[in-house]
Order: sequence, then C-alpha cells, then structure tokens
Amino acid sequence: MSLNVNTNMVSLLAVQGMSNNNKSLSKTFQRLISGARINNAGDDPSGMSVSTRLASRIRGSNAAIRNAQDAVSVTQVADAAMEETTNALQKMREIMVTAAGPGLSSADRVGLQTEIDGLVSEIQRIATGTTFNGKTLLTGSFSGQQIQIGADGGDYIEIDISALSTGALGVDALDTIDVATVNDAVTVVDTNLTAIDAALSVVTDVRSSLGAVQNRLSSVITGLETLVAATTESRSRIVDTDIASEVAAMTSMQIKQQVGAAILAQANQGPMAILSLLK
Repeated sequence: MSLNVNTNMVSLLAVQGMSNNNKSLSKTFQRLISGARINNAGDDPSGMSVSTRLASRIRGSNAAIRNAQDAVSVTQVADAAMEETTNALQKMREIMVTAAGPGLSSADRVGLQTEIDGLVSEIQRIATGTTFNGKTLLTGSFSGQQIQIGADGGDYIEIDISALSTGALGVDALDTIDVATVNDAVTVVDTNLTAIDAALSVVTDVRSSLGAVQNRLSSVITGLETLVAATTESRSRIVDTDIASEVAAMTSMQIKQQVGAAILAQANQGPMAILSLLK
C-alpha cells in the first residue's frame, strides 16, 4: 500500500469555507449589535442612497413641524392679546354711550374721560408689549412673515398681523368728551363711537384671518406628523436589522463553523499519519 502526499484540497476548501463563513458571521454580529442592516455603503449602496434621502426628508419635516408649532404659538399669543384689545375697545364704547346719558354731571363725564384715557393707554401697551421670542407681534413688524412648513422649497405659509397700536386703530386722538351739556357730549360721543367701531372691525378682521391661519397650521402639523411616521417606517424597512432573520443566519453559520472545523480535522488526519511514519 502506498501513501501519497499531495495538495490537501479538502483541507484548503474547508479553510476557505470557514474564512468566508467567519466574514459573514462578523457582519451578522455587527448588524445584531448595531441594530442596523446597513452599517457602511458597501453593505447596500442603493439602500444607503435611498435611506439617506429619506433621512433628510424626515429631518426636514421634523424641523417644519417645529416651525408650524411655533407659528401656532405666535397666533395664540397674538389672539389672546387681541382679545384684550377687543375688551378694551368694547369697554370704551360702553363708556362713550354712558357719557351721553342725561343723568351725568360734568364731574362724572370728567371721570369717564379719565377712564377712556386709561383704556387708550392700555391698548397701546398691549400693542407694544405683545411679543414672541423677542419679536413684537402687534406693531406691524410681524406683517407678511413667511414660515417654512415643509421639507421642500416653497412650502411656506404667511402670517400677516397688522399693526394694532392706538394710532393704527385710530383711537389715539379720540375727541375729549364735552362736559358742558349733554347735547355737546352726544355730538362728541357719536364721532368717537364711529372711530371705536372702525377699530373693533379692524381687530375682528385680523383675529378672523389669524384664526384661519391657525387652523391651517394645525392641519399642516397633522399631515407632517403622518408623513414623518410613514417615511420613518419606510426607512426602517431599508436600514434596520431583521433580528429574527439575523439570529437564524447566525445560528446557521455557527453550525457551519463547527462542521467546517470537523471536516478540516478529518482532512488533516491523512497527512498527519504520513508524518508519524517519518518520525
């Protein structure tokens, strides 16, 4: 019986198979540890490209949601201030009507005029003191403000808050109530009521317009949140590790490693027997 020592192809194939299996097992471990199916561009070039675009869209949409939420806060702050302005104007109107009554003395009308002056000052204070993040809202500086509400260019909404100072409303120079006679008071009151009603109309129009913007912003936020959820799910299917699949693959490769080691040991037994004879 002769023994030949040639290239041990079975051993070489076993080593090569185990080496390839180790590389695959290493990638499986990486996917399981990181939770990501794509850890570098080489794992899935096209998947990496798509997931990057989706990630950009998600980040842009989340930023737009924050913008829209801030814009809602702006409208809420402005609306609350305009409600106070409306209350002040309505109180002024009530006082004006009272001033034209027959049962008031000159002193009473002087007192009413003082109250009106205070309300005019309050309206001006509201206009100059209503701010959001340092920006004044009711002085006209927030007119035509464009807010980005989407991930793409051109996705914006315009918030237009007109100036609501006493000068803009036309109530900064209401005629002083005449204290001489009720007839004179009626003449002045009639003029002032016209100015106050015009101011109330302006404030009401701005509030109505702002309410429509607020409703639109709420719809935008809901739509963006739905978009982000759907896009995130789509990206997850591309980049996230399928744990069950990877665990199954890991188990299979570990078995292959054990089988490969057994085959390698068996393949090396022949050459080792020859070596033992040469000793």
